[in-house]
Amino acid sequence: MSLIWFLVIVGVSVFVHELGHYLAARVQGVRVKAFSIGFGPILLRKAAWGTEWRLSAIPLGGYADIEGLLPEEKGRGYDALPFPGKLLVLAAGVFMNLLLAWALLGYLFSAQGVPEATGRAAIVEVLPRSPAEEAGLKAGDILLKVDGEPLSAPQDINRVKTPGAHTLTVLREGREVELSLTWREGMERLGVVYQPEVRFRRVGFLEGVGLAVARSVLFLPQMVRALVGGVVGALSGNPDSGVVGPVGLVAEAGRAAKEGLFRLIELTAAINLSLALFNLLPIPALDGGRILLLVLGRFFRLRPEQEATVHYLGFLFLLLLILAVTFQDLRRLLGG
Repeated sequence: MSLIWFLVIVGVSVFVHELGHYLAARVQGVRVKAFSIGFGPILLRKAAWGTEWRLSAIPLGGYADIEGLLPEEKGRGYDALPFPGKLLVLAAGVFMNLLLAWALLGYLFSAQGVPEATGRAAIVEVLPRSPAEEAGLKAGDILLKVDGEPLSAPQDINRVKTPGAHTLTVLREGREVELSLTWREGMERLGVVYQPEVRFRRVGFLEGVGLAVARSVLFLPQMVRALVGGVVGALSGNPDSGVVGPVGLVAEAGRAAKEGLFRLIELTAAINLSLALFNLLPIPALDGGRILLLVLGRFFRLRPEQEATVHYLGFLFLLLLILAVTFQDLRRLLGG
């Protein structure tokens, strides 16, 4: 089932991306010769609306074969478009992935709610033979107060680390319970794993979409740093690069399916945001690389064969990246 969910999520994400390129081309009168979900040998094909629609064997991407993108088609289709028209065709795939991610998050925020931290600490685990266990703390407790003073942030739990007796007020199974903890000289760790308590506030769909857009913009620098750092880490062999490849996504899709529909929607939104951002990287063969060459072409003239060579090298780089990330996924799954 994990593989099936992976194929569904990736298939939808790739279809939406390539549909953006397709629509941007067709609305400007440019012919799209073929539209494929997947690469490699063609499993199914059907001609409609002047395009051959394909389902191919390797479900790790797709393509829209737009007339005028190849060097031998110079002066036709895409190549005959003005600069804004070309930019629209190249950027439309990324925009469609963003739209899908924002729509999914808008639905998630309206159906499940917007996650908001309360400032209180949710106890995830209590370590054996620790001061926290001696005090009677249990996994699932919500720490409300320390010595009668409410927590303003989860880190306020550290207020107990002063010598003397302390009173902890926790929420346990819907009722408040008071616990006593004595912190003695020489103690170092409380012995708990905790995280911010999260509550969900339901909003309307349009407000949810607006929040999704705002949060995407807010966290954009962090996402870019994580993505670039992850790519560099994967290529350098860092097992903690944070980048997940096809094998890792299969496992993640299986876990999400077990957690329910909302988790699957969240994963699909995250994949589409990542796909949009990744495609904007200035790597030849990606949309971002093509956009960069398009902009540079207004100042420097590249011969068609030079541009083809650049994209070929970019394609080889992407293959190397996929192999490196897949190797890391296998190491993690096998415990290496």
